[in-house]
Amino acid sequence: MISGGKGSFFSQPAFMPVAYALSAALVVAALAFFFTRVGFGNLVQTAPTGTSVGLTAQGTLEAYIVGAVQHPGVYRMPNGARIQDLLVAAGGAREGADLVRVNQAAFLFDGEEVYVPLIGEPFPTDVGGIILVNINVASAETMHLQLGVSLKTADAIVAYRLTHGSFTAIDQLLLVPISRSIYDRIKSMVTV
Repeated sequence: MISGGKGSFFSQPAFMPVAYALSAALVVAALAFFFTRVGFGNLVQTAPTGTSVGLTAQGTLEAYIVGAVQHPGVYRMPNGARIQDLLVAAGGAREGADLVRVNQAAFLFDGEEVYVPLIGEPFPTDVGGIILVNINVASAETMHLQLGVSLKTADAIVAYRLTHGSFTAIDQLLLVPISRSIYDRIKSMVTV
């Protein structure tokens, strides 16, 4: 109690801005602690493209970047990294690079190869092979974008996976159910 006053020091109007500032500081500190422990990228549970190789146990992945970049090569990146991060690690794009055709916002996957073309240059057919979409880890949005299926179909695949567990064979997509024509079109583009 402050002598001569009513109530405690903490109930005085002059103390209220300090109390609000301390409360805000505690919230910010708690969020900072959470994100340093969990990490922003680790909040993402799925990757946009799939391969049969998953994320590494050490919280990193390795990706290969070639084409119109300053320093082509294999780079170790944190899980949750995007193609833009890989491009920065490789020293950036060279003059004349056609970055419009490179989805820099896409998440990287372990073992992925990224090709950065020059303006007017076609993508080579022999670089990196086809990156298959892993239907056991890919999000509905990833399947929609990478496989060209409707969001309704992609959502149905994810719902089936969540209800029945991981796919063990590609032909189990027919159990989702999806049409035979969609299955025939995407079966060579997916993996389990």
